Amino acid sequence: MAEALWITILLILITIGGILAFLYYVRITQTAENDKKIKLQGVVKYDWRPTGRIDFTARFGDVGDQNKDKPGEFKLLVEERRIVESIAGNENLEIQWRLATLSEAKDVTTQYHKYLSENSLIKSIPELFASLPAPHSALTNGKQNTVEEAPLQPSGAEPGMHPAKARPRSA
Repeated sequence: MAEALWITILLILITIGGILAFLYYVRITQTAENDKKIKLQGVVKYDWRPTGRIDFTARFGDVGDQNKDKPGEFKLLVEERRIVESIAGNENLEIQWRLATLSEAKDVTTQYHKYLSENSLIKSIPELFASLPAPHSALTNGKQNTVEEAPLQPSGAEPGMHPAKARPRSA
């Protein structure tokens, strides 16, 4: 019995020692990684400013030759740059691409629609209706009505009655 108690205590101590060794290892590797991430930066002269360049990105599988005419999900990217002065006094230009904000996406869409309108590449609503055929005539109750003049009545509604006030017919 005493021998089983000593073995249990020994196993508990070995387990606690293993846990402490693992935590120490994790702490050492985290500090080493943090030391690698620290960059020597200078003074920011001009913070991030948009350059006006845009681009789109998509998932890698969506950009193949077979998928180029299929609708897909794209993300709008905008380019930004900033100027940082190093410790030695040199000016370094940093460039990054980031996802666009909603207002930037609206600006791009507005400019695109303006371009289409100015170059007559998009039809306005009156032009679309002018290209539609004239409405055809229908003969109803011995009277000739055009499609716009013949409102549909729900079943159970009397002609001229509001659809909300219609009562279902009893069988």
